[in-house]
Amino acid sequence: MSVDRLIEELHLQEAPVSTAAAENEVTEAEFSESSDPRVVIAPSALKLEPEQKRQKLEMDAVLEMKKQGISGQEVVAKLVEGSASFQTRTVFSQSKYIKRKSKKHSDRVLILRPTIRLLAKAYYLKDPDRLAMLRADQLALILQMAGVHHGKNVVVFEQTLGLITSAVMERLGGSGGCVHIHRGAVAQSIPCVHSMNYDESTSSTLLPVRIKCLLAGKQLPYENNRKPVNEEEENNDDSTAQKAVEKLEDQDQEALARRNDRLERERRGLELINEEKVHSLIIGSRTVDPISVLELVFPKLAPSASIVIYSPHQNILVSAYDWLAKRQTVNLVLTDQMCRIMQVLPDRTHPLMAQHVAGGHVLSGIKVIDL
Repeated sequence: MSVDRLIEELHLQEAPVSTAAAENEVTEAEFSESSDPRVVIAPSALKLEPEQKRQKLEMDAVLEMKKQGISGQEVVAKLVEGSASFQTRTVFSQSKYIKRKSKKHSDRVLILRPTIRLLAKAYYLKDPDRLAMLRADQLALILQMAGVHHGKNVVVFEQTLGLITSAVMERLGGSGGCVHIHRGAVAQSIPCVHSMNYDESTSSTLLPVRIKCLLAGKQLPYENNRKPVNEEEENNDDSTAQKAVEKLEDQDQEALARRNDRLERERRGLELINEEKVHSLIIGSRTVDPISVLELVFPKLAPSASIVIYSPHQNILVSAYDWLAKRQTVNLVLTDQMCRIMQVLPDRTHPLMAQHVAGGHVLSGIKVIDL
């Protein structure tokens, strides 16, 4: 019998209300009152035996069935038959029991197309600290407050594994520019951008800019990190040396093409910043003080540009609030958003009891100029 069939039968059956309290002379406090005819009233949990004693099917038998290739649904059906307390449970408890055992003994792999929401949820559940506690609902708030849409030019400095950058690129839809400020020679720690597998049009909006170029106000050449060739390797067998040289030349050509592409993207990004064509600034800070980024980018923002700063630390945003308030910024709002997941099931709709609620704070404002 399949698990779905078991759950369906639980909801279809009409179980009478137990009268065991009167027959067995058990106190009324050991029973739960219910007017629902589907609910089988069970004794208090204090009277139930440990689960090992309530289950007739031993673990060795379950492992043996799995070795024989028996499906997970059949294993769950056997566990239901061997449970001494299954019939004393309520319909809701029986359904939860079946689902819990199915999750434990059934292997299911879902291959889903990556989306921003799925990436945000996966990384938040896996390692929220590296994501700066950024939830999907707060990411949506950041994009809305920054006014990100088709054709916008957005500067992003973030420490959220590329989640904000990837979300901005998706919103731009192949038009506009996402200037990603990063440390080092190459933008690193942005797996959320690579995971989305964007097409060429969407990928063209990503404009990585080295922070040292932003400090210098111009594009700087890359340092040559190529290692010198060992003389002993040059004196090796001619054929081996020739293959090594050809391989090195191919690698150099590929590396040179990637470097030229990065330089062109960086030139476009610096041009947008220096010509004050930036419409929005988004900062997702985890360990960096956002004021240090504001000092570099704020003077070059276009009039009416949106400024959004996210951080899991409220005191950092309070300092940024004071900094912006003194520099022609209006509509400053510091928000703390709460998201509660609701469980919606037949006759049992309520807030989900076990869920992550940690998050950060969002500071938003608009740059203005004196007339």
